[in-house]
Amino acid sequence: MPAANRVVEGMDEAELLGFVSRAAVAAVQRAAATSPLYRWLYARTDLRPERLRTLDDVRRHVPMASKQDLLDFQRTLPGGGAEPTSQSVRQLHLTSGTSGAGREIYPRDAWDLAGLGIPGAYEYLWAGLVPGDRLMLTIPYSQTMAGPYFQETCAAAGLVPVNGFAANTADRLRDLYRFACAGISATPSYVHRLTLEAREAGLRPAKDLPSLKAIFLSGEPYGASWAHDTAEFWGATVCEGWGATQTLGVAMCTCERGAVAVDGDGTPRHAMLHGLDHRCWIEVVDAAGEPVAPGETGEIVVTTLRPGGQPAIRFRMADKVRLLAPGSCGCGRRTSCYAAGTIGRVDDMLKIRGMNVWPDAMDAVLLRAPVVDYRGRVYSDERGRESVEVTIAFAAGTSPESVAELPSRLRQEVKQAVGISVDISVVDPRQMPEQQFKSRRWSDDRVVRAGVGNG
Repeated sequence: MPAANRVVEGMDEAELLGFVSRAAVAAVQRAAATSPLYRWLYARTDLRPERLRTLDDVRRHVPMASKQDLLDFQRTLPGGGAEPTSQSVRQLHLTSGTSGAGREIYPRDAWDLAGLGIPGAYEYLWAGLVPGDRLMLTIPYSQTMAGPYFQETCAAAGLVPVNGFAANTADRLRDLYRFACAGISATPSYVHRLTLEAREAGLRPAKDLPSLKAIFLSGEPYGASWAHDTAEFWGATVCEGWGATQTLGVAMCTCERGAVAVDGDGTPRHAMLHGLDHRCWIEVVDAAGEPVAPGETGEIVVTTLRPGGQPAIRFRMADKVRLLAPGSCGCGRRTSCYAAGTIGRVDDMLKIRGMNVWPDAMDAVLLRAPVVDYRGRVYSDERGRESVEVTIAFAAGTSPESVAELPSRLRQEVKQAVGISVDISVVDPRQMPEQQFKSRRWSDDRVVRAGVGNG
């Protein structure tokens, strides 16, 4: 079993829980004493941090924080989110803004930056990468935390980054071979596009790119069958890491077993993510804020246990995940566990004709070769009926027979898998914008939604 931290990975469940409990209580007390955000937030409550002793105390007495709380607080500050005169701030990170509610600003100090890449190193080392291996990075480098973070993960694991931020897909394929990369880091959407272009180019990476060990996914949910097919084509383990600006990097990731498993009958299924519990305490709660049971899906709430410039204390992420029993992975690690491939936005769910429709369920049906990408739209037709239209783009070189036949078949598969009827049309791939970071494929244009944000 590859190890990134033998002390933590060797802890039994009771030891790990005790560590997390002590660290979470300390994190709340530090935030209440030193964080401008949490001093402001807790001033409106009767919280007495000095009385906290256990995780149950934290759950009962410490209020959850939300994105809106942080945005409201930032409006009280000059400099948008960090005092311009602060001597401790070394970087400012912005969230990606995919929720549509505004972009939070996170000031980072030297302590934050010193440990920025460490959680990502767990994901790489567990997947079998070793110092000196080369990792292709495709996530754009911008004011978000993603660019600096992925650079620092390579440094922490001793990997050599192959920076493909500004390259096109053809150049990235060339450089995967040119530099004999051992890994690729990208969103599922972009890996899908990369796979289709590799097929078109006649590449067979499972045979002609033996250096490739793992593909690291982040940012979006994905289907188990898609992940299995991707692993077969590339001859690499498909892995996943989930984290956010709030968690200062990965907070849960797959181990050496990867993100997809195969049942005895040959059916692919999602495997599991391990919480990096010693760095981030993760709760999974229902709509009322109560903990869900293993096997249930709920919202992720995070508390960072290595706080610096801007800690996250019981912060509601508006991301959903399916909780699994702790220590349930066959690798033997006793960490908290979560279903891989299932993490998506809580507010992404669409209620269509009385049915709950999650974009990741549509992805599982539609995002398979030769479909390169799609867009969905819910709208009110001329008679006020709820209608759904899906536009798909095929990979270049797709046979005319497939272009003619596939929309009808996909309509049937969507109806069977999701329970709704959709209209499907085909557009030229060049009309479909390339997705490289946290794609949002669905729009809601129903009359009753006019003037209401999508989340």
